[in-house]
Amino acid sequence: MIALLRHLDKLPITQNNMALNRGEINPLGVLELRRLSFIPEHFSKISINTTDIKLLDQWICYHLNSRYAIRETFSIDANNKIFKTVEIGLEDPVELTMLTLGCPYLKN
Repeated sequence: MIALLRHLDKLPITQNNMALNRGEINPLGVLELRRLSFIPEHFSKISINTTDIKLLDQWICYHLNSRYAIRETFSIDANNKIFKTVEIGLEDPVELTMLTLGCPYLKN
């Protein structure tokens, strides 16, 4: 445990381990457990048209605190055409509301 605390003291404070708009350290970010590579079933999800995932990821890191996942997937529209979408999953449903209302990078 002491070795872990010493390791945490040496980590730089970056966008991945801090809620920058509040100036608070996010423990999930420090341990690199905040962004997941898959979307668990209990996460609240939203699908959007293709956007710049890097900007979206930066916005989520800066403004939100819970765990999240972003993945590219394909969907079929009413005309049976395949198109690329981005699926975002957030652990906290309140933060999904904040994302949909506040993020300028979402395209409908």
